[in-house]
Amino acid sequence: RFTAEFDFRTYDAEGVILYAESLDNTAWILLALREGKIEIQFKNEFGTKVTSGGKAINDGLWHIISVEELEHSISVKIAKEAVMSINSPGTLFKQSQGFLETKVYIAGLPRKVGNSLVKQINPRLDGCIRAWNLMNQGHSGVKEVIQEKQSKHCLVSVERGSFYPGTGMAAFHINYNNLDSDEDWLINVTLTIRPSTDTGVMFALVSNETVPLALSIVDSNSSDSQKIIVTIGNVTVAHLESKKLCTPRKVLIGLLVTKEQLELSVDSHTDRSSSEQLSVLHQAMMANVVTYLGGLPDVPLGATLVTVFYNGCMEVEVNNRQLDLDEAISKHNDIRSHSCPLVMQ
Repeated sequence: RFTAEFDFRTYDAEGVILYAESLDNTAWILLALREGKIEIQFKNEFGTKVTSGGKAINDGLWHIISVEELEHSISVKIAKEAVMSINSPGTLFKQSQGFLETKVYIAGLPRKVGNSLVKQINPRLDGCIRAWNLMNQGHSGVKEVIQEKQSKHCLVSVERGSFYPGTGMAAFHINYNNLDSDEDWLINVTLTIRPSTDTGVMFALVSNETVPLALSIVDSNSSDSQKIIVTIGNVTVAHLESKKLCTPRKVLIGLLVTKEQLELSVDSHTDRSSSEQLSVLHQAMMANVVTYLGGLPDVPLGATLVTVFYNGCMEVEVNNRQLDLDEAISKHNDIRSHSCPLVMQ
């Protein structure tokens, strides 16, 4: 019968922990998180079921999770204590010549499965799993896959936030239309950053092959500070110097832009600009822009001043809405959506 046990840690509220299916795809079981709580969905020859229970476990602490198929039910335990018992007529997976063979997917779904779930879910999950025991065979099969991929290794200790390793970016479709006005747009961005390197693009708008707005860190001539710059195309329209950013402290950056004015604030300092370049941004905003966090796609040389990927922790709020990287239209696999390396002060 199907069994799985492991230690699990996450700050993510929704995503697929584990999905197993029979070789002929007729039966399957899904173990997932929704609103931080464990959810089970399964299908066998007798029908489908979905249920959830227990307390929210997306608190960044380690929890022992086990799923076990018993004779007439599926049992789910957290820390060895039962939180769900789901009636299951018949076995979940049929045996073949005395063996039970299944295909197991961790932290995601095979492409074809999405629409056949009982209840739709955003499968992306940023979490950490250790002490694997699948089908009472220990970590056999899992260890070999994970050992080869550095990006799949767990961080020793984490805190809430998103971590950009300096190798890629995330993209969003965001509507910047100002609801209080028919024609105006508004860009109101708040970033909480803890960078690990001194240069990188944090936030940018891209229109075709142009970069009508970018907010970046650049190395300063001074040894104990960096500059935060705002560029429209390849022209710097606002900049502020900040004490050395690559430290354990977090820095708050604000960027407020309308078609008349641009305001950059870092900690308690502000730089305002009403540059003619804002007309270039206005033209782009009237057309179509894609929002990028942590870097830029391939753009022509000279389209903007900084093209280096951002490396470090960063949380982003756009027009009073916290962005969830699990909802990005595209995201580099190495970006951790909900966990940052913890830095001891």
